[in-house]
Amino acid sequence: MPLLRKGTPLYGIIHCKCPKCQKGELFIHSSHYHLSGLLDMPDKCPLCGRDFQIEPGFYLGAMWVSYPVVIFLIIGSLLLAHFLLHFHLIMSFVFAGIVLLFTGPPLLRYSRVLFLYLFAEE
Repeated sequence: MPLLRKGTPLYGIIHCKCPKCQKGELFIHSSHYHLSGLLDMPDKCPLCGRDFQIEPGFYLGAMWVSYPVVIFLIIGSLLLAHFLLHFHLIMSFVFAGIVLLFTGPPLLRYSRVLFLYLFAEE
């Protein structure tokens, strides 16, 4: 598939690569569930030198990227649990919480990656 081949922006977003060279890692720890260093990023790309620390507070805008996704996940998992799996309302909320617990760490990272790809200048 041409959209997912190496060197395309979509490939870079999915694999958390540098927006400039598409090779350097955006995060110090490769695991999405390394919670103590979940959002640790190098200051610059180790390969091309692209600055990842654009300005103080730059990544606070990433919460606006993740907000609609979180709302969709919560509502979708509540609807799934209550109407398709026939859970009681309380158990539906527990199910939605569990879904959010497991999807939260990758969501935090991908919101940063998307924000960097969308708003960082070359």
